[in-house]
Amino acid sequence: MKATADEAVAKGLESIQIFLRNPRGRGARNLAAEEIDYFISTLKANQIGPVAVHIPYICNPAAAKPDVYEFALQVVSEDLARCSLIDADFLVLHPGSYTTASTADGIDKVSQLLNQVLEKHDGRTQILLETMAGQGTEIGRSFEELKQVLNRVEHKDKMGICYDTCHTYAAGYDCTTAAGIEGIVKQMEDSFGKDKVYLVHANDSMKELGAARDRHSHIGKGFIGIEGFKALMASPFFSQFPFILETPLEGLDEDIEILKQLRKK
Repeated sequence: MKATADEAVAKGLESIQIFLRNPRGRGARNLAAEEIDYFISTLKANQIGPVAVHIPYICNPAAAKPDVYEFALQVVSEDLARCSLIDADFLVLHPGSYTTASTADGIDKVSQLLNQVLEKHDGRTQILLETMAGQGTEIGRSFEELKQVLNRVEHKDKMGICYDTCHTYAAGYDCTTAAGIEGIVKQMEDSFGKDKVYLVHANDSMKELGAARDRHSHIGKGFIGIEGFKALMASPFFSQFPFILETPLEGLDEDIEILKQLRKK
């Protein structure tokens, strides 16, 4: 975690998202008190925040199989506790896929998991459900599905939404123009409520509008395009949030600089 904090400072980041375990595996090493203290103090000294943690990709809170679901419950519980250790603001969660069940079953599953986890959570970290592209049987392809999950969660003050530009574009929400973005904000307000949004994942899309494919591209190199990100940065609503990049590592520094320049305009 020391290297992560130092890299955030060196790149001039304003906010940060990290994994606290293997993003594609089950492993999670113990965090030493010294590295936790260094991480927290370094970020605070350099005014880097908020701090978001992302759940590993193999975690499926909507799983139909009991063993997969139990693993998801374990991971979300553990990572939420680890978020408290590092004083993280948000834990970003993919709602998961219902696989062999139904959309309604999947929504019930993820809602039940969140209720179990949040009942025992007394820290300040909020769980953010991420907007999804709609691949296969994913939950969260529409704002209405996310609303249904949030409506079933008892501790609503501990929940929020992470808006992913690539995912929502792939799900059919057009953010390439000011008018399109205004429409998205209106749909948010009419569903889960725009006050539930706390974070933006800024990713261009390799696939076209409504393709239901989660394929991130560098800023300005995909179908959203540089004009789309200009419009997002100029939006009175979206401009107030931290923008977290999840683009490929090769070229990430250029993406950081592009977003910084767009924010200045």
